[in-house]
Amino acid sequence: MNNLFNNRIADFAVKGKRYVNLDNAATTSPLKAVEKGVEDYLTTYGSVHRGSGEKSKISTNIYEESREIIKDFVGAPKDSYVIFSGNTTGGMNILAHFFSFLKGKVAVSSIEHSSSWLPWIKTEGEKALGAEQVNYTNVGDLADEVQKLGGEQVLTYGLDKNGEFDLAKIEQLLKTEDIKVFILTASSNLTGYCPDIKKVGELVHKYGAFYIVDGCQFIQHHPINMVEMGIDFLVASGHKFYAPYGGGFVVGPKEFLDKFLPYQIGGGNLPYITSGGRFLRYKNQLAHDPGTPNAVGAVSMGLALKELKKIGLEKVEKYETELTKFAYQGLKEIKGVKLLVPEKHLSTVIPFVIEGKSATAVADELNNKYAIGVRAGNFCVYHVVRDLLKITPEQEKQIIADVEKGDVSSMPGVIRASFSICNNREDAERLIDAVQQIASK
Repeated sequence: MNNLFNNRIADFAVKGKRYVNLDNAATTSPLKAVEKGVEDYLTTYGSVHRGSGEKSKISTNIYEESREIIKDFVGAPKDSYVIFSGNTTGGMNILAHFFSFLKGKVAVSSIEHSSSWLPWIKTEGEKALGAEQVNYTNVGDLADEVQKLGGEQVLTYGLDKNGEFDLAKIEQLLKTEDIKVFILTASSNLTGYCPDIKKVGELVHKYGAFYIVDGCQFIQHHPINMVEMGIDFLVASGHKFYAPYGGGFVVGPKEFLDKFLPYQIGGGNLPYITSGGRFLRYKNQLAHDPGTPNAVGAVSMGLALKELKKIGLEKVEKYETELTKFAYQGLKEIKGVKLLVPEKHLSTVIPFVIEGKSATAVADELNNKYAIGVRAGNFCVYHVVRDLLKITPEQEKQIIADVEKGDVSSMPGVIRASFSICNNREDAERLIDAVQQIASK
């Protein structure tokens, strides 16, 4: 599928060697169709929603069309809004803000990315703190209190001995706690584990909670349908699905989003401010579009999803799964390599370590010597890494002490190779050969 990308991307080289990008779970290069579409859009780029000129009209129409493409791609209910954000982190912060006004607690999984966890602690903590105000010199104390109060409102649910979500335990949590909103990652950013979104959603709705799904690592690899899967809110980032122009989105019900003042407010998302200073609001998506929007980010996402739909998600899923399995089997045979995901959970990412070697050092060598780009570290899922590497409480105490002194060398980390439609069999073979050589030293 390499012909989907411009040659300067596909043929990028490091020290004379064609670069193998196996860090696609972090970010992706733009598809050829996205680059071309953005270039065409810039020809007629004008002020979105704010002008009467021809360029403004064309820009606005294409911008709004992108919302419809997104809704169609994810199988959203007809009465859904598409709210644009900078990324998934921005989207989760938007939703955390709205839900902080509602009574109840928040449920987040133990394998969730920090972007799907920390915004809830912050907003719930701020809301619990109420109207308390302090002098500037005491702001630090206030921040600690926000974290403490927020942590009491945000509960976590974990995995069973098979590394999967336990539906019985999830139901017990929903039954015994007043859960207002339940957050689920559609695909782990480290192991690739994809839970049964529909079954979890049925339990969430049985107990009257709202259901938010982080589709950041999912929608570019697997078919998704919000209606069929029972998803109330879906959040994702453009840079994960070949539209790296600073866009992300939240898809959610109009009925819910019309009840709240926008997350941000200012120019463009208010139709009128009265002489008495009261501002009137739109009852449409414009209410959640403050200021001049990142039109290129929005349009690029529409272009990318349109191209992925044209290719076919079933075809993408089959291609990427077969490629990842081939790499997995090859790495499995190498002495000293420990794979950190069972084959039954395999999606498009392979987390691993080489015994006796620093994950960061291995990633650096793969890049510097073999022109293979992977990622090493904690991947914003510290709980998962600690569990995978079996870090003891004593070890963590030492890690904390080191980090507080500014020394991060003792932090645990793993290596992640992540595949996408930009990769081919040769890429997988090069990874296997390079890891074999590194492990044999």
